[in-house]
Amino acid sequence: MKNEKVLMILSASMMCLSIIVSAIIDIYYPDLFGFNIGNIAISVIIYIVSVLITIFFFYCGISKNVDLKKKRTWIICSSILALFLNIISGVLGFVVAHQVNDKKKRELPKLELLNNHKKIVYIILFAICMVILFYFRDLVKNTYLQLLLYIVIIILTCSVFFKDLKRDFKYFKDYFKEYSSFVFKYYLIGMGTLFILNLSIRLTTGLTNSTNQIDLNNTLITEPFKMIFLACIYAPLCEEIMFRGCFRKVFNNKWLFIILSGLLFGAAHVLDDFQSLSELLYILSYSSIGFFLCYVYYKTNNIWCSIYYHFIQNAMSVIMMIIVSILK
Repeated sequence: MKNEKVLMILSASMMCLSIIVSAIIDIYYPDLFGFNIGNIAISVIIYIVSVLITIFFFYCGISKNVDLKKKRTWIICSSILALFLNIISGVLGFVVAHQVNDKKKRELPKLELLNNHKKIVYIILFAICMVILFYFRDLVKNTYLQLLLYIVIIILTCSVFFKDLKRDFKYFKDYFKEYSSFVFKYYLIGMGTLFILNLSIRLTTGLTNSTNQIDLNNTLITEPFKMIFLACIYAPLCEEIMFRGCFRKVFNNKWLFIILSGLLFGAAHVLDDFQSLSELLYILSYSSIGFFLCYVYYKTNNIWCSIYYHFIQNAMSVIMMIIVSILK
């Protein structure tokens, strides 16, 4: 339990540092990240929540009378909030919650990779979806017709992977706790990696976001329901079938699958609308997400695990985008 106490103190220290840095930025550099904390009430609430989480983490870390196992639910809830305020503190909190969990877990089921079609079928499916996304979608300006194209992709991908989706969902439902623990572990590692990459790109190039992310932010404001549909339903389902499902069926080699699928996933999110050469560095950011999604699918052979990971990734991003839009 000693190591967990140290992690709680470290998490609290990072929260404290985050509060100090945020206060300095809000006072002296309010436009550093592209938005200004104009709403005093919201700003005060954020600082209050941050201070309360910091006090709680410090209390759990330094008090000898606190049983972290009994505080596990509170640690998880605090860590979820901390993810939005200081990702490192949130990740450390979840690490502690995972380590103090004394419940015995079942091993993940060892599923065989299904090969219901010839490899050429998966190659053709991927090619058709790419043509629809990067050619026909640009030709269509009407929002409803664009949504129709996305629905066509959903029908195509789910039809080809119907047996995979059906078989994998049965196991995903039965082993949901075990799969959730596995997926969330790599999601947190992936978030830490993404944070480091994005921070490095911002510091070296001065770019605050990729054009893709800026477009998504604008879509959330102008067409919120479309944005939520694409981010939380279409992308997790169809992009996982396209980039993880199809590539896994075609490439048997672990690293060839992970690297090729991850890089193409990253490139697909940047090359379509990048505005400068320096923006191409964001391929690394998107690819890092792709690498972790590939690894999760490779280890489980359950497509719903990567769909679940992708859903969490995008849902958290949408929530953050909503918070940022409120703070503007």
